Amino acid sequence: MSKAPDPDFWQLTVTLPFEQTDAISDIFEEEALTVSMEEAVSDGSLWRLDILFAGEPEAYLLVQLPSDLSFELTPLIQKDWVSESQKMLPPVDAGRFYIHGSHDTPHPAVSRHDLVIDAGRAFGTGLHETTYGCLLALHDLRKSRKFTNALDLGCGSGVLALAIAKAWGKPVLASDIDLAAVSVTRDNARKNHLAPFITAVQAAGMQSRTLQKSAPYDLIVANILAWPLVKMAPNISNALSARGVLVLSGLLKTQEIMVSRAYLQQGLRLKRGYNIGSWSALVLGR
Repeated sequence: MSKAPDPDFWQLTVTLPFEQTDAISDIFEEEALTVSMEEAVSDGSLWRLDILFAGEPEAYLLVQLPSDLSFELTPLIQKDWVSESQKMLPPVDAGRFYIHGSHDTPHPAVSRHDLVIDAGRAFGTGLHETTYGCLLALHDLRKSRKFTNALDLGCGSGVLALAIAKAWGKPVLASDIDLAAVSVTRDNARKNHLAPFITAVQAAGMQSRTLQKSAPYDLIVANILAWPLVKMAPNISNALSARGVLVLSGLLKTQEIMVSRAYLQQGLRLKRGYNIGSWSALVLGR
């Protein structure tokens, strides 16, 4: 039997020309939980905005949409998608990083960065292509770079913050807008004996005083969504040190150009890209 719609979460999907995306997303910026964006057609003439709300959006918001735009408003189905997708996850091998649940045995090689991440309330075990791409990027960076002040922006379960702490043995600031994610990150840091290295805080983007006070960072990892990455490009770039490295993910291959251009305007160039399935991870620097 299928489950009834969950009235706590609703998604608005709008199909529109690229030049209208800013104006439409601004309408819902204050009320939306997330706004994601991807090409609706291959020639780039139409884009799709997926806007997630905690509860059904008020009518006064919807009437601000131009009458010629097609949109769909649907309740999301009751399901703990994170736990469902993580129940039977196998261990993840990503370069020197080995991510597994507590029911799995650690990797036998002492040279591997072994991390225990169980299914829980926050997203991120390493299996998703976006996290996997970030782990591969960190693996490659470990060969040639040293970092002393890192930020995991949108940390989820904290897997990337833990990976940085494991690889470089330096303090990492981890932030997320979701307080549950902050709690899970702290728990995972203790479980992996990395609590002395991890400071997890609740913060909305880069506007947090704590995040600004700790800048500049020589490494920033942001595995969130393409549209927030574009919107935050000036603030994220300003928080990066002169020789700092930025690892971005949470974006589809079709969104690479859009995201890369936003950071090129801030003086950051694409150094390397990782394509895993339909998803991408980008490494940028000045």
